[in-house]
Amino acid sequence: MNRTTPLLIVAAMGLTSAATYYFATAHRVLPSASASESGKEGAATAEKPFRIEGLVVRRAEAGPGWETLALTGRVTIPPERLVKVSPRIEGKVVAAYGTIGTPVQRGQLMAVVSSVALAEARAQLRQAQGRADAAVRSLEQEARMVGLGGVGDRQLEEARTADIAAQSGLAEAKSEVAQAKSEVARADTELSQCRSRLNRAKELFTDMIMSRQDLESAEAEFRRDSATVDAAQSRLAGAEAAVERARSHAEIAAGYVAREEKLHRGKLLDTRAMMTARSAVDTARLEANAAEDRIRAMGADPRATGDTIAVTAPISGRIVSRQTNVGQMATPADEMFAIADTTVVWVEADLFERDMGRVRTGQRAEVRFDSEPDRAWMAVVQSVGDVLNPESRTAKVRLALANGAGGLRSGMFANVSLQTARQGSTVLIPRQAVLDDAGKKIVYTPCMECPEDQKAGTNACGAYDRLEVTTGALRDSRIEIRKGVEPGTKVVVEGQFQIKSALGSGQLKAGCTDH
Repeated sequence: MNRTTPLLIVAAMGLTSAATYYFATAHRVLPSASASESGKEGAATAEKPFRIEGLVVRRAEAGPGWETLALTGRVTIPPERLVKVSPRIEGKVVAAYGTIGTPVQRGQLMAVVSSVALAEARAQLRQAQGRADAAVRSLEQEARMVGLGGVGDRQLEEARTADIAAQSGLAEAKSEVAQAKSEVARADTELSQCRSRLNRAKELFTDMIMSRQDLESAEAEFRRDSATVDAAQSRLAGAEAAVERARSHAEIAAGYVAREEKLHRGKLLDTRAMMTARSAVDTARLEANAAEDRIRAMGADPRATGDTIAVTAPISGRIVSRQTNVGQMATPADEMFAIADTTVVWVEADLFERDMGRVRTGQRAEVRFDSEPDRAWMAVVQSVGDVLNPESRTAKVRLALANGAGGLRSGMFANVSLQTARQGSTVLIPRQAVLDDAGKKIVYTPCMECPEDQKAGTNACGAYDRLEVTTGALRDSRIEIRKGVEPGTKVVVEGQFQIKSALGSGQLKAGCTDH
């Protein structure tokens, strides 16, 4: 046999193996652009595979499927999280802070209002404090007088003076009664004489001796005298009532004198004077405390001065409305600002009458918005309305959403997918594995077709498939895949953006299934 025959056989076998390997791997994603030419004729060497650091892969799992109900709704702010800011009293706005969209904290200054009512309340407080100070000084004076023993004499003297005045008033009232009786007697006499003249005039008129004019004059005179009698009797009744009042006052004054004399003899006036002074102090302090409470009710500090009130934010949130400016008048009925706490918002969706049997409180739902179409919010049904709109035949379904980042705003339209009932099984993968690519939902899965992959049991070659999928409802951190991925399929959950970028730049070629 020719010596060169074994060499030719070995060379032929090598070329055959190389061709087989080439055709076996031609449909895979190779992480390098292509094999480079070594510059030597007939020899080709593969470049080192392109590697992406930090890739994380998870297997798709089988899970229970859910029947869903699609609804449309709108974002609203819960009433308890939307607060209107108004002053507690009427006044003129001298300062206003913040514009629509400005974040505020609870207790933050929003406006300053100058109020005449506050100025009057502060004046009343000063007066009440003055009366309290005077009452304290009076108490101190009474204490000194008690120590000197002069309180009892003074009280008794005051009682005797009051008794003398009452007796004098009674005597004066009795004098007025006597005078009133005299006037009544005189008026009665005149009325009797006038009645006789009137009767005589009527007789003369009947006999046609007196004219009608004279008769009417006699009648008018009688009426005047009758009125005079009535007035005199009224004065008499008043005078008699005055006597009774004066007599009552005199009796009270006499009793007061007797009591004071008894107290004076028993040395009890000093104790009573001190009690009276202390009562006056307590009353004055109560008035001062009431004046302070009125100022606090206005939203001001009693210890401060001036006529301005600070209007502060009652909750933390954002200003969603401003209805005031410097120079305007503001009252408790006026809305100066509206503050909304949007860390939690509602989505109120319309539920048709035919679907009401499928929805109940506690059901889970997925909510999406046009502003972030690739993001889904998880929510729970809080309530289902009891009243149907007579025109649309729909009820309101209310869901609560966490909105810590503040991306959701009142009035935004929402697409709601309610999970209403179990329905067979489905495929679940981590939600972050799904990417949006030109309006399509895709995932990346490691390609395991090259011998190195199959031998190592891992994606040793670094090639990946791009799979188009149809997604379903969210399940916490996972998402349903209704089409495109089978249970057990490995999907990339971290690093898929680097894969997408590498494919776009040419560092990776088409995948196994895409070849």
